[in-house]
Amino acid sequence: MSAAPVVESVGEDTNLSEKLNEVKLEDDTTQSPPTYEAANGSSSQVSAAAGKPAGPQMTPITHPLDSVVVPPTSELTAEQQSKYEVVLETVKSWKEIPSTKGKEGPVTESEILWLTRECILRYLRATKWNTADAEKRLLATLTWRREYGVEELTGDHISPESETGKQFIVGWDIAGRPCHYLVPGRQNTEPSPRQVQHLVFMLERVIDIMIPGQETLALLINFKTSKTRTNTAPGLSQGREVLNILQTHYPERLGRALIINSMSTTF
Repeated sequence: MSAAPVVESVGEDTNLSEKLNEVKLEDDTTQSPPTYEAANGSSSQVSAAAGKPAGPQMTPITHPLDSVVVPPTSELTAEQQSKYEVVLETVKSWKEIPSTKGKEGPVTESEILWLTRECILRYLRATKWNTADAEKRLLATLTWRREYGVEELTGDHISPESETGKQFIVGWDIAGRPCHYLVPGRQNTEPSPRQVQHLVFMLERVIDIMIPGQETLALLINFKTSKTRTNTAPGLSQGREVLNILQTHYPERLGRALIINSMSTTF
């Protein structure tokens, strides 16, 4: 895992619009997503040329297969492009992030980098292209990320939650989606805020390894029971909290969901 980038605050004298222009948020050109299919030469030849070991992959899986093909994204209509530009101009005008928990302050460099073209489009799609709602939700997520401390979550902090392997990343699927595997039956701690922080930390790591052109993940949940845990479903309050975080602050991120060994009820 690469080291986290150094985050510097953008002072009040810094023009946010210029910063956003530097990361080219307003660029409406769409690059074709890369194809990992071996077009010229065998898979092993392509792997060798890319510095990847030839032959079967071993765990941990460090890169997608060469045969991975990321589905192309649909081009924006004229109306959608216009709405994107409206939201972009609003985002450029933001100088401060509000907070009711003492976390208000100037927009930071990392927050600017989070506000990519793809990010804005995800929120527009999630709000059915309602520009006002998209702007409101984008700003609300920036506030939440500060107050929740998303960037401050560390491996050391969530380490106790990872000891039994109840969450891990198992590589990429055929569409290049990172695969996030959850095994609730391996729960090893009592309900606490750190359990939810563990999920958020893992989601951020999944996003970190998304390949160019792919914005979604594949979620795999195995509800198999264990000797020490037969009820593998999360508590109601915790489930609601997790669902709210996923729906509100990670919209348009779920590409595929697979559930096995689910509990059945006979009426």
